[in-house]
Amino acid sequence: MKIRWIHTADVHLGYQQYGSAQRADDFARAFQHVCEHAIRERVDFVLIAGDLFHKRAVDPRTMTQAFDLLTTLKVAGIPTLCVEGNHERAFYNLNMTWLSFLSTNDLLYLLEPDDSAGLSTLAPWDPHERTGGYVDIGPARIYGIKYYGASAPQVLQRVADQLAGEAERPFGIVMLHEGMEGQIPRSTGGLSGTQLEMLRPYCEYLALGHIHKRYDFGGWAYNPGSLETVSSEETQWDRGYYVVEADTESRTLLHVQHHINPRRPFHRVFVHVEACTTPESLEQVALREIERTLIDGTAARPVLDVTLVGTLQFADDALKLDRLETDVRERWDPLVVRVKNSTVRVGQSFEGTLGPDGQIDRRALELQVFQQLLAGDSRYERHAAEWAQSVQEVKDSALQKLPPEEIVTLLERGIERAGGLP
Repeated sequence: MKIRWIHTADVHLGYQQYGSAQRADDFARAFQHVCEHAIRERVDFVLIAGDLFHKRAVDPRTMTQAFDLLTTLKVAGIPTLCVEGNHERAFYNLNMTWLSFLSTNDLLYLLEPDDSAGLSTLAPWDPHERTGGYVDIGPARIYGIKYYGASAPQVLQRVADQLAGEAERPFGIVMLHEGMEGQIPRSTGGLSGTQLEMLRPYCEYLALGHIHKRYDFGGWAYNPGSLETVSSEETQWDRGYYVVEADTESRTLLHVQHHINPRRPFHRVFVHVEACTTPESLEQVALREIERTLIDGTAARPVLDVTLVGTLQFADDALKLDRLETDVRERWDPLVVRVKNSTVRVGQSFEGTLGPDGQIDRRALELQVFQQLLAGDSRYERHAAEWAQSVQEVKDSALQKLPPEEIVTLLERGIERAGGLP
């Protein structure tokens, strides 16, 4: 029997990026496009592999958007299946999330292991309690594993052990909100290919989420990327959603097609300042670079993320970033414009911060800034490189909203790496 489904992830409904309510509407429109595609193509179900919402505290407007769009799928007879992402984790001492609310209202299946006994057991879906770790849709069995972070490898092992004991194995799909190591350069964490392979004997398709960049692994594990641009670093990444067709009898994936949904133009512009000897000349160079970027622009008002890079030839306090922002708004009327100063002063050196595309590598630059600051403190000077790596890891973890205990574990590893506290 042939079945078709849509696999999306990292929808991030409700994200008022840069304080813009219109950006939040952009994220809703992106998900609306996916829902309309599902209805138009009459797929059998829709998978959301985590982070339907941008944060766990959901405002009424965002909940209305989610409720209405999920209702259109339900009315069309298309089940929606979801797992909890790191952005949606319940507040401490609370077992219910807004995803639970949507599940209770029969708008989606929130699939997750039962951790009550510490065993991460995948139980069958209970239609009365609206809870469970897997559900059967036609000939397919869909399992769900929420975000576990550092403990994910142990959870996957327990899940694999459970699935190995099943008497009959149906056509299996697993949703998993975890990243894979090596997909983002210089980013730490993520599951290895070996760890993912623990699930391969028990499922034909692994629906991943968490990393906002499209990638696949081994012809069976797929990550679609985010629908909208969640961060300026994602502007060059391939992102969207998958439409998948499979033959359940032969356990074969027939087609896995990636689709790029319409999204608001988001431009990341780097302005190299070395040749600018005055604030006025710098502003003219910046405006020319932005104009060159927007030469093939669309009617939609873009988001502009402008970064000044290189060695500044005059005093920092002579920079007029607010004036540059005003000029950009008057000329191009972007929805959002942000101008950031990432220049260094004459005499400072941050070598090795250019990426393969010749643009500044912000993470490499950030790491060197941390290292120089720490090297200036006699307590950390000897192991400044190790401490800088730990600072960056902790910062990344905090931005990802990892639980405090995981951040503490990272910090403890960093202290050990640096040979202990000074």
